[in-house]
Amino acid sequence: MRLVLALFVALIFLGAGRADEPFALRDGQRIVFLGDSNTFAGRFLVQLDAYLFTRFPEKKFTLLNLGLPSETVSGLSEPDHPYPRPDVHERVERALAKSRPDVVVICYGMNDGIYYPPADERFKKYQAGIESVLGKVKKAGAKAVLMTPAPFDPLPLKDRVLPRTADRFSWMHPYSEYDQVLGRYSDWLLTLRAKGYPVADPHTAINRYLTMRRKTEPSYRVSGDGIHPDATGHWFIAQELLRTWQAPGAVDRAEIDGATGKMIHGDINDLHCDEKEIRFRWKTRLPMPSDPGWDRKLAGLERIHERWNRHLLMVKNAPRAKYELYEGDRKLGTVTRDELAAGVDLLAFPDLSTNQNAQRSWKLLEERQGVLGLAWLTDVGHKRPGTPKGIALDEATRRAEALEKEIRRLTQPVTLTLRLLPVP
Repeated sequence: MRLVLALFVALIFLGAGRADEPFALRDGQRIVFLGDSNTFAGRFLVQLDAYLFTRFPEKKFTLLNLGLPSETVSGLSEPDHPYPRPDVHERVERALAKSRPDVVVICYGMNDGIYYPPADERFKKYQAGIESVLGKVKKAGAKAVLMTPAPFDPLPLKDRVLPRTADRFSWMHPYSEYDQVLGRYSDWLLTLRAKGYPVADPHTAINRYLTMRRKTEPSYRVSGDGIHPDATGHWFIAQELLRTWQAPGAVDRAEIDGATGKMIHGDINDLHCDEKEIRFRWKTRLPMPSDPGWDRKLAGLERIHERWNRHLLMVKNAPRAKYELYEGDRKLGTVTRDELAAGVDLLAFPDLSTNQNAQRSWKLLEERQGVLGLAWLTDVGHKRPGTPKGIALDEATRRAEALEKEIRRLTQPVTLTLRLLPVP
């Protein structure tokens, strides 16, 4: 009995990298995103799609971007705005009825303080607006997820920001310490965790990263205008949602005992180990592709591969001190016995076919999100002038399905033929 129990526990442990039970999203779910221009930009949705397609290739998740530039949840609009800011309450019930989501991600705040100094009256309108949307999401039978707004950074706008004593403020001439407002809104959103709402916190994550980078690079920024995050900023939005959803960090692991020639972990076949060669075939999932627009230091400083994209080759007790790693006849690089024992990060080899296929999917993921998002936004309808119009929803759905077919072809698990040849 004890042996059976031990084997059961071992199987659970060995499968932990592939288990998705704690993950909050479920197969077949539709996740709708409501927000302002930072949601409309959609780059973090592409990153989430990239994660979902590669990590769960057998499942289907539909992410719909219904973010609208300039929108608020408070119903407020600064006097100098060229038109009244759209109010999400004008369209939220229509959006929920048409999209029929299982999960709704809500991110407002950047525009809701209308770029003025802190004021209790505006804060109360923001709170009331959020609570109203939460009520409508619940009535629609969906689960709500909240996100804190991205921070406001005055550095890129240093010649346009205004002191508290100014008479009027706007997105063109914001209050210099406007992030105080967003910090207050974010702190309040985080209190809603006590009421059972999942709350992702990119506001804190981005500010932490900015503070860290500016210790050595005082002019560093993740936003060209202090309001809209770039690709690096959008990674933090995606990361905080993944963290909130308890997304697993492991892609896959091949683990071999080089002394006994036995497989320890992974879908491994045709394993051969001796002094002259270690070779095997390994069926594995693909890693999540990275956004080509990321700051080049981001992945290393944030340990993205280690935290979210662990794709490891491990060989215990390798007979030789140093090896050349091959996929088929293509040399990928050189690894040592100690590195193999600790686990070699396969993302370090860009020519590996899993990395190549994953990265090829990025452009298709971008295109698919762009086609679907604009079509859905147009179909739901809104009152913001000058917003690009999407194609008819039926046509967008057909295009998205064709793109998805190609994305799934690229992101299906593959069988790698790997060899480790000793370096003399």
